[in-house]
Amino acid sequence: MGTFWDTLLAGACICGLAFVGWWLFGLLLRPLPGRGARVVLTGRGEGEGLEQLVRSFLWLRGMGLLRCPIVIADAGLTPAGWELALRLSARWPEVALWPASDLGDYISGM
Repeated sequence: MGTFWDTLLAGACICGLAFVGWWLFGLLLRPLPGRGARVVLTGRGEGEGLEQLVRSFLWLRGMGLLRCPIVIADAGLTPAGWELALRLSARWPEVALWPASDLGDYISGM
């Protein structure tokens, strides 16, 4: 019976060391906060896939892998698409909705 517990303890130690190594490696590869970087998502039409893209980048922000603001550039959104983009920017303060024609002013102003 002692061999079983020794094997179980060795397996738990291996898993623990693998987790700590994975965590430290993740800290090593985590990007530094970039103040000049922006994620620009182009919004067109009804905004198909826009919410999924925003949620994906917010997930990366939540994991600490992305530290820059998310900008939805209006490049021909319909009223329904504009409403969706407006809801997304109101729901999450990290998301900004901006007209594509004035995007240069927005990026240089930050």
